Amino acid sequence: MFHKAYLGASISLLAIATTAQAQEAPEGGLEEIVVTAQKREQNLQQVPVSVTALSAEAIANKGITQFENLAQTAPGLTITQGTQRTGNSINLRGIGTSVFSIGVEPAVSVVVDDVPILNQGQAFTTLTDIERIEVLRGPQGTLFGKNASAGVVNIVTRAPTDTFSGRIAASATTDEEYRVEAGISGPLGENVGFRINGFYSDFRGYVKNLATGNYLGADESWGIRGKLVADVSDNVKISISAEHSETDGNSMPRTVRSFQPGATVFGASLATNLAGINAGPDNYLLNQNYDGIAKGKSTSVSGRISIDLGSVDLISITSYQKWGLDTQDDVEQINLPVFGSPTGLVQSSPYDTKNVTQELRLVSTAPGPFQYILGAFYSNGETDRSFDRGPSGPLLSKWVSNAGTETYAAFAQGTYDLAETTHLDAGIRYNHEKIDVSFQRLNIPATQPANNAICLNVCTGNASDNAVTGKIALRQDVAERVMVYASFATGYKGQGYDVSSGFTPFRAANPVKAETSHTYEIGLKSRFLDNRVQFNVTGFWTDYKNFQSQSAVVLPDQSIQFQLNNVGKLRTRGVEVELQTKPTRALSFDLAGTFLDAIITEYPLANCNTIETTAPVCFDIDGSGPGTARAQNLAGKRLPNAPKFMFNASAMYDIFMDSMPFDAFVTLDYRYQSRVNFDLFQNPLYFQKAYGVLNGSIGVRQRDDQYRVTLFVNNLFDKHFASNVGGLVGGPATAVNQVLSRNSRRYFGIRANYNF
Repeated sequence: MFHKAYLGASISLLAIATTAQAQEAPEGGLEEIVVTAQKREQNLQQVPVSVTALSAEAIANKGITQFENLAQTAPGLTITQGTQRTGNSINLRGIGTSVFSIGVEPAVSVVVDDVPILNQGQAFTTLTDIERIEVLRGPQGTLFGKNASAGVVNIVTRAPTDTFSGRIAASATTDEEYRVEAGISGPLGENVGFRINGFYSDFRGYVKNLATGNYLGADESWGIRGKLVADVSDNVKISISAEHSETDGNSMPRTVRSFQPGATVFGASLATNLAGINAGPDNYLLNQNYDGIAKGKSTSVSGRISIDLGSVDLISITSYQKWGLDTQDDVEQINLPVFGSPTGLVQSSPYDTKNVTQELRLVSTAPGPFQYILGAFYSNGETDRSFDRGPSGPLLSKWVSNAGTETYAAFAQGTYDLAETTHLDAGIRYNHEKIDVSFQRLNIPATQPANNAICLNVCTGNASDNAVTGKIALRQDVAERVMVYASFATGYKGQGYDVSSGFTPFRAANPVKAETSHTYEIGLKSRFLDNRVQFNVTGFWTDYKNFQSQSAVVLPDQSIQFQLNNVGKLRTRGVEVELQTKPTRALSFDLAGTFLDAIITEYPLANCNTIETTAPVCFDIDGSGPGTARAQNLAGKRLPNAPKFMFNASAMYDIFMDSMPFDAFVTLDYRYQSRVNFDLFQNPLYFQKAYGVLNGSIGVRQRDDQYRVTLFVNNLFDKHFASNVGGLVGGPATAVNQVLSRNSRRYFGIRANYNF
């Protein structure tokens, strides 16, 4: 009954509804949006970068509580989910990290309060007490460094308030997630302010394991963050922030999507094990003998000192991060003993990461035609990972590894007003990086393989590299509130090692080269119709060289092996359009779309996929016939999880009720994306067809926003979609499994907020 009433109300208001805007808006018009995309506060419409900004208001209206929810709101952003957070990939304009190793860097940098995180898995956590999220598309290496060759997700948390205030929020959903959040903020004396926020969340999970009766994807988590800001003098301001969070859950669920009759997993009948389960894109059941675990801890401390030197500010940002994730997974996904073990084949892989960063900036503040930022950056990060897959059998693998990176960088960026309406932006960054890895195999075979193919003792590798990246942009104010720009930027992703079960002395001695990119961009940013319409459009073309991925290589003894290497070139090009309107005081809506042509331009010796292993797709590498290594040429093929079309539409309509102490509102959010293949090697079974998802909410709020109560629905029409598709371990090539995210199912919920 509830969902029918909700559907009727939503449809009746769809034509006159839209998304809440980022900040308080002038009556009948759009608000000014301030971002820090260029490490100083600027109006979004004056920044020559393709940026999507979400404020605290928009985040609350859209119900964004997890990092992966951002893929539903930011054009050009997709997230490929692995079986654990460490295997997730953040992709912008079709580019992400397709190799998941502690010795390989991500292509999209995630920055929290000016501090870059080391491991991309750290990003996939609860979002709480957030002031603003900025998604910057395209290389951002000049200001954000080496891990930003495809873009940046910049997260800004809320600062202490000048007056005492507090907030309590709670939510519950029909798929049994219960969440509470509370915080207080205010002054501590005349010159000191504080802010404390904490949350607790308990989620049942969403895919049922028939063997245990439990739901996978379950998670219980909590966290706390504190901030202290002090005006030490008229010229000196100090900010200290600390946070800690913990999570205790089980495995990210993988369900069987398809298989052929007679298929087996390690000799066991797959059909027998899946009795009562209908394999398919809408399969939310599994039958495996172990639920797995996923336990994580994160601690971070940062300090910021800002000194006003008159015409320039000196800013120092220091941080320490510690993050760990302990995981165990049922590898073969069946409810039968495997290799003599009652729990089957279990894979454990704990991660422990530490990172220290220091950044110094000189930021000009005096008025004039020339503004600049000068900076220096240092980071020292280390990750330990162990791996145990067993207890026996052909996939037995046990090893420990370590990867360390040390980075020194200097950067500068300036803006010069060539004329009153013409502006030139230019920046440069010098980066020096050292990387070292170690790997020790713990299960040494009785017979040593040929070609020095495994590390019998400890294998070590170390490398260093210097790189220069830069950006130049020309902006022209063609009318009041209308700006056009053209820019050129270079990107850099550092050297890497494929630290995985196949690590060998050859890999230790041969790190992959750095990945580089050149981006050409033109854009229009405009506001018109009395500040009621904002229209931004960007056209881009990016060429990538030395793309890091798996490929076939010839070893010194002329034998052939597949491993991480610099194997090719990529090209991404497209158009991004964003439209925001507020035609009346009550009505606002957003439209955003991306056309993306992301293809491989050079990849001559790529792995064959597991289905197409013969001509005309695959060929013998050395031409000597059957029994030799085979490869395929991927030139002209699309990149994985890079939809050709993406479209977002959101709407909000306020219903002002003067006779009541509160007003009502309705919101709708719709996202569509075209078909994608999740396999770089183009397996025809690893695809997700086009789909669209509609979310919405109805609620009431007091006019000064002291309280708000919201009824919401996720995925109103229950459109099932996979966030990753791959092979079934131990099964035939035609057996396919999938990672289904929680958002691929419909659920309802209620949220309540009280501010004081």
